[in-house]
Amino acid sequence: MDVQLQLDLNEEEERGFKDLILLCNQEDKTNYDTALDYDFFYSIRNEEKKESGLKEDYLAILMGYKLGEQEEGKDILLCTVFIHPFMRGQGLFTMLSESLYDDFREKRIRFIRKTKEESFLHFPYLYSEYFLEKTLEHPVVFPGERKSYPFGEVFFSAYNEKTLYLYGLMVENRFRGQGKGEEILRDCLEQGEYGQYEKVILQVDSRNMPAMKLYTKMGFAVQDCLSYYSVERKRRRDGKDI
Repeated sequence: MDVQLQLDLNEEEERGFKDLILLCNQEDKTNYDTALDYDFFYSIRNEEKKESGLKEDYLAILMGYKLGEQEEGKDILLCTVFIHPFMRGQGLFTMLSESLYDDFREKRIRFIRKTKEESFLHFPYLYSEYFLEKTLEHPVVFPGERKSYPFGEVFFSAYNEKTLYLYGLMVENRFRGQGKGEEILRDCLEQGEYGQYEKVILQVDSRNMPAMKLYTKMGFAVQDCLSYYSVERKRRRDGKDI
């Protein structure tokens, strides 16, 4: 079995990738998106279907993209991997990750998982990103992309015709710890004029505990979670890769 690296996919390859993602979703009870919006793709094809007894075109895929951020001067890559349920524990992840290491030696690699575990294949857990949602007591009008207060600001965009996306909430340092964040949200979401928006969604980093506490208090519930794991290639004492 060989590992193939591609920067784009044709229609047949896209179908094969999506079939494997959906199969893994069904097996693992996850809901990974099948939109293939990635910068690069690694794959191991099911070349011998009669021998493997599996109908899917791919046995394993690894996909990633550049985050646009750096750590210690190195670009960060975010990656996710899918292994056929009947092929797990047979070294396919190692094959994919070794190819990734060889091609991106000067990058910081992070793996994304839909579940939170203390470790993923012995890679240490870093943090999680939670996706929260709240159904409003009454629909409200669009508050504006940026709404300012004497003590802070809040930022919204229209996610769809009935859902607002809250992508920023800032309270000035001297007003923090005084309930001003809650005051801003209540003004926008509970006291706003009657309108078309029935829900609000947002994302929050698990390391931002004050924000998590505020949104939970305001009735936001976690709908999904992405967990991030640090992946570093092991090195020998002489500094060379193992």
